Amino acid sequence: MSVADVPLGPLTPRCATHPREPAAGTCSRCGAFFCGGCERFIFGKVYCTACSQRPEINYLNEFRLKHWGRRDGGVWMAGLASLGLAVVAVQGLTHQRPWPALPFLACAVAGGVFFLGLRWGREALIAVPLLGAVLSAVRGDFPNAGLLLILALGAVALYFSPRIRLFFRVPIPPEQLQRLWDLYENNPRARDAMNLGLASFFLPLFAPFAIALGVVGLRRVNPDAVPPVGRKGHAIAGIVMGVLALSGWVALLFPRLYR
Repeated sequence: MSVADVPLGPLTPRCATHPREPAAGTCSRCGAFFCGGCERFIFGKVYCTACSQRPEINYLNEFRLKHWGRRDGGVWMAGLASLGLAVVAVQGLTHQRPWPALPFLACAVAGGVFFLGLRWGREALIAVPLLGAVLSAVRGDFPNAGLLLILALGAVALYFSPRIRLFFRVPIPPEQLQRLWDLYENNPRARDAMNLGLASFFLPLFAPFAIALGVVGLRRVNPDAVPPVGRKGHAIAGIVMGVLALSGWVALLFPRLYR
C-alpha cells in the first residue's frame, strides 16, 4: 500500500511507531501502518521497521552476519597447507639448503596471515608464491617454480571466493550473497538427496537415504515462503536416482543371491 492509497484528512492513519507522523503505507507482513521513515523495502516487498529486522524476512543479512569474519573449509585448508610448507622450509634450512626453503617459508608466513584474516592477507597469498615462482624460474629451478605457480593460482581462486570475502569482512553484492545462501541454506535436504542419489549408483546403501531425503526435501519446497524454499529439481533427482540405483542393484544382485 503506497502513500497514495492512504486516505487524507482528519482521519488519516498514523504511524504505529511515530503516532505524530501520517502513515505512508502498511506492512506486508503484520499490516501495521508506518511512516516514510519506517518504510523498508526487502526483496520487492515493503515492511515496517520491526518486521524488516526479523531473521526470516531479511534472511540474507542474517546469513551475512552468520559468516562475517568466520573461517570456512577453504581457510582451514590454506592454514594446513601453510603448516606443511613451514615444515618443508624448516627441513631445508636445517640441511643448509636455503633455496627453495626461503620461498616456501615466505609462503607459509603469507598463509598464516591469510588464516588469521589480517589485512592484505588475500593479496599476500597470491603475491608471495607468484614472486617465488618468478625467482625460482630465474634460477632455473623450474619444478619448484611450477609448484609455487600452482599455489598462486589456488590463491587466486580463494581471493575471488564470496565466502572468503565474508571471512575478511569484505562486502559482496546482493546477487552473490543470494547465490551463496542458495548453496548453503536453501533446502539442504534436497541437495543431500541428489548427492546421495549419485553416490547410490556406487554403493546401494545410500539409495534408501536418497529417496527418504528427497521426499522430505520435496515436501519442504515452498517458493512463496519467507525465506523461499526451493531445490525442487534436486529433490526429484534424488528420488529418481535413488529408485533407479536401488532397482539396478536389486536386478544385479538378486539372481546371484538366489543361485
